[in-house]
Amino acid sequence: MSTGHDDLDAWKRQRTVTLAFELADSGRYEHFGDIAYTLQFERGLSITLIDDPVMRRQLNERCGNAREALAPPLTPPTLPAQAPDTADAAKRAPSLLRRAATALWRSAPPAGDLQSAAS
Repeated sequence: MSTGHDDLDAWKRQRTVTLAFELADSGRYEHFGDIAYTLQFERGLSITLIDDPVMRRQLNERCGNAREALAPPLTPPTLPAQAPDTADAAKRAPSLLRRAATALWRSAPPAGDLQSAAS
């Protein structure tokens, strides 16, 4: 009788499946392939227990659900209660052309520093 060995195998199987679900529910994995890689190469576990179509589908679904839960909620942009006065806003915010001209003016060397082409 080898009940000790059977118990160990049963524990390993249960641990592999439980860990696969935990990884899927973490939201850090895209799909089954990422989980299988982690289990096999980073944790040293056999993936034969989770490598069937039903388990793949469950893990992929759990991965997707977890990633959606972690994503920031999409909120529609809110409109201001009252539209600002466009003339007043134009006075406060310089136009793109005015900002570009100001930047060019500030970056130009002083007039006395210019070298003539003849020298």
